[in-house]
Amino acid sequence: MANIYLAYGSQSGNARNLANTLATQLAEAGFVLVQFGELDDISPSALTDNDTLLIITSSFGDGEPPGNARKFYENLLAAKTVSCQFAVFGLGDISYSKFCGFSIEVDALLRDKGASSIAMRVDADTSFKDFFQCWTDAVIAYFKGDDSILEKLNLQVKVYSENESFPARIQSVRRLDSGEFPVYEIQIDITDSGINYQAGDLLYIVPPVNKHTLERIADFYGQLSEASRDKLGKKELRYLSKPLFRALVKLTNNEELKALTKMSASKQLADYCYGRDIADVLCDFFAPETLPIADLFAALSPQLPRAYSIASCGSVSPDTVTLCVREVAYNQNGNQYFGTASHFLAHSEIGTQVAVYVRANRHFHLPEDNRVPIILIGAGVGIAPYMGFLSCSRFGEAHLFFGDRYRAHDFLYQKELEEHLQNRRLTALYTTFSRDQAEKKYVQHLLQEHGEKIWQLAENKAEIYVCGSKAHLQKNIDKALCEIAQCHGQMGEHDAQQWLFNLTNSGRYHQDLY
Repeated sequence: MANIYLAYGSQSGNARNLANTLATQLAEAGFVLVQFGELDDISPSALTDNDTLLIITSSFGDGEPPGNARKFYENLLAAKTVSCQFAVFGLGDISYSKFCGFSIEVDALLRDKGASSIAMRVDADTSFKDFFQCWTDAVIAYFKGDDSILEKLNLQVKVYSENESFPARIQSVRRLDSGEFPVYEIQIDITDSGINYQAGDLLYIVPPVNKHTLERIADFYGQLSEASRDKLGKKELRYLSKPLFRALVKLTNNEELKALTKMSASKQLADYCYGRDIADVLCDFFAPETLPIADLFAALSPQLPRAYSIASCGSVSPDTVTLCVREVAYNQNGNQYFGTASHFLAHSEIGTQVAVYVRANRHFHLPEDNRVPIILIGAGVGIAPYMGFLSCSRFGEAHLFFGDRYRAHDFLYQKELEEHLQNRRLTALYTTFSRDQAEKKYVQHLLQEHGEKIWQLAENKAEIYVCGSKAHLQKNIDKALCEIAQCHGQMGEHDAQQWLFNLTNSGRYHQDLY
């Protein structure tokens, strides 16, 4: 009979709990563990051919080892050979870019060091119960002499990315405002995707080609073959950058464009890029004969996915992701422009397929303790993640500070927010609309008006969230919070800045700015 070692790497306790369950099941089946405990208690190089190591481990952060598995990982890296048999059950969250990163690396290292795997590695998402039951049944059967189940076991959650996204469907499209810059609520059906998400996470859209820009490129060249259109459909046509300009200069030696890439011309480059796309660059700097289509393909980068803050709560709506999207559409220099993803989403019919994947926004999640007060600060579509937050079950106070242009036209989710006030999911709602009075008043001014309340909440360990435009919010909100600390915390300027720094460092000040 094999010597069975059972070890876990656990950060939040899930892996430890599963290991305890397996230990009990093995004991009930008549198997005695040689060793049971944390991974750090295992010495990889001391294991022999007669030993079987069962590992149940999560990953910390972005694929790092949990706190009680770091020494094991270092020892495994240092070991010349490992002689045991093993099986790995990995716990992860599919919304992280390095899903099950640590367990994947441990499995690979053990194989590289000479250990013999008795089963395919398990990559389990947050819904791991069914996977775990199948795995434990197969492991116990293996020790009883039946290895056929374990050999055939294939328990690995599908991981989505920009290269392999999930084909979701548009479930509903609803206009949220009546203002000059349309905002839409988009609900997307992710049924059967296996995707799990939390309020605050990001949904990435891999949009179809921007047809308007593509047609302008076709007009520039006179005509485009279907093959060329297909290639351009996979390229980034809307975002302009210095690397793109440098690539074009390298291919064409265009002196006028070269001048824009100089360090001294940074402002001129930024001014030129504002609002323009690659079709403008072609028309402004080239003729078709000076930039062959093959050179354009070489210069352009792959199309970028577009990230949107999720406006729903995964525990409440697991099969639907809600977005709050402002449509990008404008006229400039006699041309009309449309946002690649926002225009597509806003004008999609129900049932339209849309390629998506989710990534965790782990610095913008609700506090683990749902009694902790939260201060939510947002402008415009920056309200999106807060709609997700307010849908989740919490007991702590929630204070929302929201700003936009006109109350009559731009009060996003007004009805829903008033309902949240009534059912006490939202403790207080503070609003400002910048164009409703002669002197413009923004959300940072709203914070200063209610500085005493914000300071009281901060002193009561409240966590502060800011979401919206980086250009408009970052410096202004930081400045307003420092002024509140000075006024209501009786601090000097330096101490107030240190207070804000400490707030950030302790994980109580969260920003999702774009």
